[in-house]
Amino acid sequence: MNIDFYNKIIKSNAGTDSRNKLKNLVLENSELLADVIKIATNILEKNHYKAVWIIELIAESNCNLLQPFMENIISNLSFYKHQSAVRGIARSVYFISVSDKIKLSDFQKNLIIEYCFDGLIGDEKIAPKVSKMYILSYFGKNNSWINEELKTIIEKDFVNQSAGYKTAAKEVLRRIKKNII
Repeated sequence: MNIDFYNKIIKSNAGTDSRNKLKNLVLENSELLADVIKIATNILEKNHYKAVWIIELIAESNCNLLQPFMENIISNLSFYKHQSAVRGIARSVYFISVSDKIKLSDFQKNLIIEYCFDGLIGDEKIAPKVSKMYILSYFGKNNSWINEELKTIIEKDFVNQSAGYKTAAKEVLRRIKKNII
């Protein structure tokens, strides 16, 4: 583990500049990516959520760099509890799922689908739920049962959710309808 880099993660904050500096540092020094993954997937690490922020930005801009770490990332999805990590990993998984550069095994896809359904029926904040809805609608293109389950959950929860959730839910339902019809 690169101690200087670890200390930079610890001292980072949620600001865009801080997170982007760390992302750029990793992109310029690819050997640091293994450290980011190690920190982010160690839920006992106090600052793991800060490393998740870096993964999120890398997933958004250079998703293919995460391919060697898919097993580690996906196998740890259900362990995240810190709200900032939950949000960041949900967005990361969205970018990973829709990427044409990342090749997921059927087992990995199934873990992601289970993770998303668990989050939708659980007591999570809106942002992770929205990411999970979009992930499921993406996988639902090839699995009609996913669309049926997702539609049921959205329709059941719709009236009790925020305006942001409702906006995303309408978009997901539109996608589902377009795929079915």
